[in-house]
Amino acid sequence: MKPGKIIGRILLFIFIAGVFAILGRIFMMDDNGSLTKITPTESAKEAFASLGKEAFATHKFRASIAPDGYFSAHSMVYNRSQRELQLTARYNESIYKYMDVADGRDFYWELRDEEGNTISRGTVAEEEQKYFYRHFRLVFSDVTVEEGEALYLFLCCDAVDYPKAETIGFPVHQADQEWKAYKLDGEERAALS
Repeated sequence: MKPGKIIGRILLFIFIAGVFAILGRIFMMDDNGSLTKITPTESAKEAFASLGKEAFATHKFRASIAPDGYFSAHSMVYNRSQRELQLTARYNESIYKYMDVADGRDFYWELRDEEGNTISRGTVAEEEQKYFYRHFRLVFSDVTVEEGEALYLFLCCDAVDYPKAETIGFPVHQADQEWKAYKLDGEERAALS
């Protein structure tokens, strides 16, 4: 075989491998299949016992990633009667390098209003590692979302003074968004019963 053909085949192989690597990375970034179910907290169970399937509401996020690119969120459920909001957030572990921290032990999550006031600090109900992402099912208590109000999610770390004053949070709820009924699956119904 001539050297030109060998080099051509090697270059073709490198190109095809590169395309598959890029597609794999895109699929990993868009994978929102982790920790998507309602966490059966006492508040969620009480709401389900008294209101049934009408207890929970949701809507799609208008953003897919935080404005600074550090994290994303999905799978939100709001329980208005018990003032509990649940969602799943995730970040790439490369954030440790960007923030100059050893790991995520000093991280915590907050919901804030448009003025930057903290509404609630999240509790990590579940955690999962998938690829190089860390996923967190977060539960926020004492959350009241009034009509016309916006709500933002912030990843916080006091060790590196983050977020800064100019940091824009991930938009969890916008003033003009409407809630729609959340459809419980069989597994969630059983967990809440």
